[in-house]
Amino acid sequence: MKLTTEQIEYVENYIISKDIKYYELQIELTDHMVTSMEEFWKKDPELTFHQVKYYAEDKFGRNGFKAIEEERTQILRKEFKRAQLKMVAEYFKFPKIILSILLAFLAFKASFYFDEPVNFVAKLFGLLVILSIPALYSFYTNRKIKGKRFLQLNMSHSTFSGIFVIMYWVIYLLDSFKESVQSHPILILPFCCLWVLGILFLITGIHLQTKTIENVKNQYQLI
Repeated sequence: MKLTTEQIEYVENYIISKDIKYYELQIELTDHMVTSMEEFWKKDPELTFHQVKYYAEDKFGRNGFKAIEEERTQILRKEFKRAQLKMVAEYFKFPKIILSILLAFLAFKASFYFDEPVNFVAKLFGLLVILSIPALYSFYTNRKIKGKRFLQLNMSHSTFSGIFVIMYWVIYLLDSFKESVQSHPILILPFCCLWVLGILFLITGIHLQTKTIENVKNQYQLI
């Protein structure tokens, strides 16, 4: 026995009411629920709509919808990190590694033009934070596409929030080893390398964010 359009819409709204806010999960869970309900109804046509809905939902287990959402979140987060690390790793292979080394070297050489290297490093990472603001703004403006939220789009947030975390730890380390850094300028070099790494994560994060937005629009015909 097939569910009517009105019944399918009811199931979809019921799933949304369970705080499933991401569109792709709403579609996936609705499909699973409808398929399961139709299977129960096929086995016993005497069951009511609400009975088969109860049996179908029971297959998901207690808090099953949210558990699936958490599972998908973890999977997508790992996939995003894996893809980003792979892209970053490309900048440590020839010939891109030359650009990475050159950028770190230029940043290190620039520190000698400042009387206080610690302030230079702080400004360097401040620049990184400033550069990440447009990407962070793009994330917030694209959290919804035509009023729909997507779990896939939420993954890129970790890249930009991670840059602010790096900034916090850099400031903490600079404050802890301020005298050593002032006395031994070579200690600026690791911070320059870390800054280049932050730049690479920012670039790859923006690229993956743009690609994900494009893929979501194409997949769900939201262009």
